[in-house]
Amino acid sequence: MSVLLLGAFVWWFQGNLVLNAAYAILAVLATLSVPLAYRLFGFVLQDDQIWLQEREAREHGTLHFRLDELQKDLRELGLNEGVRQADTLGEILDDYHAVVENRFAGKQSSPLSYLGAARTVQKQAIQNLSDVVAVARSMSSLESNRRSGHWANTQKSQEQETMYAEQANRLQQLLQDNNELFDALTKTSVELANMRSVSEFERTDTLARLVALAQVANQSGKNG
Repeated sequence: MSVLLLGAFVWWFQGNLVLNAAYAILAVLATLSVPLAYRLFGFVLQDDQIWLQEREAREHGTLHFRLDELQKDLRELGLNEGVRQADTLGEILDDYHAVVENRFAGKQSSPLSYLGAARTVQKQAIQNLSDVVAVARSMSSLESNRRSGHWANTQKSQEQETMYAEQANRLQQLLQDNNELFDALTKTSVELANMRSVSEFERTDTLARLVALAQVANQSGKNG
């Protein structure tokens, strides 16, 4: 558009070709100087930092809200281990939020691989708790059928018993998976707190394990 307008200006005023060429060069240099100056004076870095902080604050609030709702459901279902895990995960989310705000805010280079991997694992842990609630409700429904005498038929009773046992095993597996996720997140946070520099963290084995865990969580989410 700028080139077309410049051509129209030259054609309309029929000015000196040399002066028009000089004007065009100055216009191009002035145009290019804007993004260069924006980067040179650190405005790009500032924008990245604001984006990171806003994204983190938004995700932190969303995850906490979802976790609070799940915690209410877990209490209603009487799942003490699930309630304990919800409390633990809430503390992990708060620790992570503090790390992002205090350790990474204002840094020229933030370990985005850590931030992304940690968030993925946290979201998977919350999804596991959501699945725990769903599984527990299905078990409650099966138990209600048993008490109401709907399992009088022997074959149907065996099928329901099998389903109940499978759901119970799935519930325990979900809780066990979460304990492993919590362990990885906690170890990573401790190691990060002891790092002398942010760049040093990118080379740690703990991050590699966390990233691998995030990949497994991603795959698990797709399969689920």
